[in-house]
Amino acid sequence: MHLEEKCALSRSTTFTEEISELSRIRTLRRKKIKKYPSVSVVIATLRPADLSSILAQLKKQTLESFELAIGLHGIDLNKNHRELIGALQKRKIKVLVRKYDTDQTLGTILSDLAEMTSGEYVSKMDDDDYYGPEHLRDLIDAAIDNNADAVGRAMNYVYLEPLDLTVRRFGVQGTQAVELWSDWVCGGTILISRSAGKSAGWFGNGTTAVDRAILSSLTNNGGKIWRTFGAGYIYRRSFTFHTYVTNYSKYLKNANQQIVGLWSDKVFGTSK
Repeated sequence: MHLEEKCALSRSTTFTEEISELSRIRTLRRKKIKKYPSVSVVIATLRPADLSSILAQLKKQTLESFELAIGLHGIDLNKNHRELIGALQKRKIKVLVRKYDTDQTLGTILSDLAEMTSGEYVSKMDDDDYYGPEHLRDLIDAAIDNNADAVGRAMNYVYLEPLDLTVRRFGVQGTQAVELWSDWVCGGTILISRSAGKSAGWFGNGTTAVDRAILSSLTNNGGKIWRTFGAGYIYRRSFTFHTYVTNYSKYLKNANQQIVGLWSDKVFGTSK
């Protein structure tokens, strides 16, 4: 699928129209794929409840096979985590778990996890966001179809947790634009080829801005990043010590729609 094959999308595109176009593109891409490459997922976590949430979401992924590497940042697995990991292993999903001291940086943990995995592609997922069941398969579809070094999603859906509000942001410019080459994608949705990731130095060794580190290094090396639909992923903006204006006004101002609570739809795996 290439840009000239897309229908016109604009800020007036409705949610129903967006999902219809996503489904069309998904069908076109999957008709071309005979065999999927191997994929590894890396997750760094320091919140037991969020680890339970992301493991439950991974269990529902439609990508038939992938490897999972979990970095425990100063926490231990509990009974619920072990049960969820067991359910993944019954699906023949290889699960690697490594513990890290609290003084280890996020970049160091993610880079170490990426190095210990074996997939042809590495996907970073954040434990506090929401991923639909087609998430991993959509990303690898886009990577193969566009021959991209890395892919990720647009920031079309944001859950403002303190306000209990999900906003839909959809347009043809900025972080809301979909199905195009870009130097930015949502950090929690980065999928990168192993060769490109290694050349970029993975996620660096910093405490913050690890997503920007890998994306910037990739583009500086001449790598190409494809940004696909945000539908299928909800970025969670949780409680912080910053002001309301700093954290939420930009999302509210640019929203096409607002829904009280977490957006409920099968594309996000959140149907009630």
